[in-house]
Amino acid sequence: MEIDITPDENFLKAMVVVPLFWVGLHACMGMYLDVRQRHRGLEVRQSFRSAALGGVLLFFLLLLDDVTRTHVDHYETLGVWMGTHLTLILGARWCWTSRVVRNVQGGKWAYSTLVVGDKAGNEAFLKDVSRTPGKLGWNVVATWTLEDLGAGLKSLESWLDTHPVDRAVLTTRVGDDPSTLGWIALLEGRGVDILVVPGALDYMAGTVRSSNLFGVPLVNLSKPGLTAGMRVVKRGLDVSLSALALLALSPLLAGVALAIRRSSSGPVFYKQERLGLHGKPFRIVKFRTMVVDAEGVKPRLSSENDPRITAVGKKLRQTRIDELPQFWNVLKGDMSMVGPRPERAFFTDQIVRHSPHFLRLQQVRPGITSWGQVKYGYAENVDQMRQRLRYDIMYLENISLLLDLKILLYTVRTVVRREGK
Repeated sequence: MEIDITPDENFLKAMVVVPLFWVGLHACMGMYLDVRQRHRGLEVRQSFRSAALGGVLLFFLLLLDDVTRTHVDHYETLGVWMGTHLTLILGARWCWTSRVVRNVQGGKWAYSTLVVGDKAGNEAFLKDVSRTPGKLGWNVVATWTLEDLGAGLKSLESWLDTHPVDRAVLTTRVGDDPSTLGWIALLEGRGVDILVVPGALDYMAGTVRSSNLFGVPLVNLSKPGLTAGMRVVKRGLDVSLSALALLALSPLLAGVALAIRRSSSGPVFYKQERLGLHGKPFRIVKFRTMVVDAEGVKPRLSSENDPRITAVGKKLRQTRIDELPQFWNVLKGDMSMVGPRPERAFFTDQIVRHSPHFLRLQQVRPGITSWGQVKYGYAENVDQMRQRLRYDIMYLENISLLLDLKILLYTVRTVVRREGK
């Protein structure tokens, strides 16, 4: 019996849809992120998982209704499909990962590294690195002693602005000295991996994750948070939901803009510089709820009965409608739907003086809404900001897509009940 294999419309559609499906699946699994941190074992695990999951899904969606002689033909088709896909994907990614490893260990894609500890500990670590085959993968940009940390966080922050660092290695025991802990929080906020030599393992009381980089035994203190795949999913949800919100809420946004224009003179939108992911500044967009030039020369926080707030502005704050233009910031990538609220550098400096762990919040994108915003609301002074910080740190320690959904639902309840201040 002759079988017609002439490509039809469905075949041509599949030529486009199926590759996009695989690209999307691999993106959701984080297979396109952190290229330098990928290794052959990780490629094998993720390739098998993607082949199993994607192969079964496509089989049931595209091939199950095909006409066959017996059910055995279905099994053979699925086996050939998944085997071919796994062979091609794993082969290509194995070659690519091998090239990445060679480039890292050869120094072409070396990790910029900051070494901190006492003089003896630093020298011992550098000596260990010099003996490893992958020594060129370590690009040590600076070696500091613990006394150097006494220069203060602002000095260290300025140094990091001009010296990007991938990893920081602590070569001696870390105590509870505020300057040291503040420095660690600063690095975490900048997205720098914190590694310690095994002698400092008791710092995290057994909660660390071990790693071995190019033959040098180290312990990774950086908390995993969301997996690479979940970060991709979170960003995808941010983009799709913010675009949908801007489109669906456009009549409301236009009505609010008209009300602001009629109620007081001045621009409809209020733009202000805030600190975002890894401490990078961006301009946040909100509906204007105060009179023009409300702050004057020195930055000031608002209060519940602040006379600078307009009549329309008070209603917007109660319902959080003044935050809606920030969907544009989410779409641009400055913010996320859920995350710690971004602060101005002026108030960040004041908070850090007493609570240096505040800088840890900068390791994630700031959000339109946050756990601190839902549970505490607007802060009227620095002390209240520090109180709200407890909720944001709790979010950071327990971050997940499920927690994001919970915060969004609580935010909707706050808006409906007009509990904002």
